[in-house]
Amino acid sequence: MTETYLTLKQAAASCGVTYAALRREIEKGKLPACRVGRKYFVSAAAAAEWRSARQVPAGKCYTVRQVMDILPLSYAFLIELIRKGELAAVKQGRQYLISESELERFIAASACGDQTRP
Repeated sequence: MTETYLTLKQAAASCGVTYAALRREIEKGKLPACRVGRKYFVSAAAAAEWRSARQVPAGKCYTVRQVMDILPLSYAFLIELIRKGELAAVKQGRQYLISESELERFIAASACGDQTRP
């Protein structure tokens, strides 16, 4: 079985992002790629998997600022939770989007979700 590889330019076009954005993801280690000389090659399967992981969830989504209005948490703390993977979010442009179901799951899983405010 032969695997199909795409150049970085082809992969960026198929994923709907810029060349530079895709290269940053490779450098961060979020997208596996092979480097031959000065060129990067990404398997078509890895590009498709990366693209599907970045899709905006269906339904209502909240930005970090909107979550701050709902929960008494700071911006930095919410970003830290997202980076640790404790709060799932999709990065869309310069902001993170958190689905309503993920926010409900996070509130239910947290210890303060069961307590009432004084």
